[in-house]
Amino acid sequence: MNINFIGRALRIACAAACAALALNVSAAPLEPVMSLATKEKAPLLDTLKDLVSIESGSGDREGLDKISELIAGRLRALGGTVEFIEPNPADIYRMVDTPKQIGRMVHARFTGTGTKKILMIAHMDTVYLRGMLAKQPFRIDGNRAYGLGIADDKQGIAVILHTLAILKAMNFRDYGLVTVLINADEEVSSAGSRTMLAKLGGEHDAVFSLEGSRVDSDRLSLTTAGIAAVVLNIEGKASHAGSAPENGRNALY
Repeated sequence: MNINFIGRALRIACAAACAALALNVSAAPLEPVMSLATKEKAPLLDTLKDLVSIESGSGDREGLDKISELIAGRLRALGGTVEFIEPNPADIYRMVDTPKQIGRMVHARFTGTGTKKILMIAHMDTVYLRGMLAKQPFRIDGNRAYGLGIADDKQGIAVILHTLAILKAMNFRDYGLVTVLINADEEVSSAGSRTMLAKLGGEHDAVFSLEGSRVDSDRLSLTTAGIAAVVLNIEGKASHAGSAPENGRNALY
């Protein structure tokens, strides 16, 4: 992860949050945002180290509980009302890679003095298996920071935390509500959190996703592509058409 991108991401996130909340770009003067974002760069790297140093694979409930405690504590320290939300068994959309025990969500609310509501989302789970951290710990090499899940999506969590810190330092409260939701199952299609994400999205004026992506300039993505998974049930007698065609009529399996 390019370290120069960190300050830029903080400025974008803070400016976007202020603009969405107040629906007025002038609510976020450029210079206060830039100065505070610059000051948050080093603390954000410390936060990234703390997050990356906790293994939190989608199927690692113990690790997910540990990192969720860290995130919840940081959000409380920023003044949020925080709770853990366990996935509702009735809402879980089970797929082939859905963990038996899905991690809990971290949900935080910050009440302001205005009317507009914004939702900020990111995810704490990664695709890595427990034990890989020992060989690939957090490190900084020149202008890049490395670590398991650092870009997808622990940087998103860190940017949310430090964006809120900037808003607090600016005493910016021209919003009705800022909600943060950090889910623990994004890498497995948000099987247990998709209902909550959709519900909260419909209750807010704007949703700001801090999902990792390649960013080559100071810009926001207003639309993105999606993915789909398809399961095919094949009927037939399995055989290989090249080596044993007489044994069946289906080589798809």
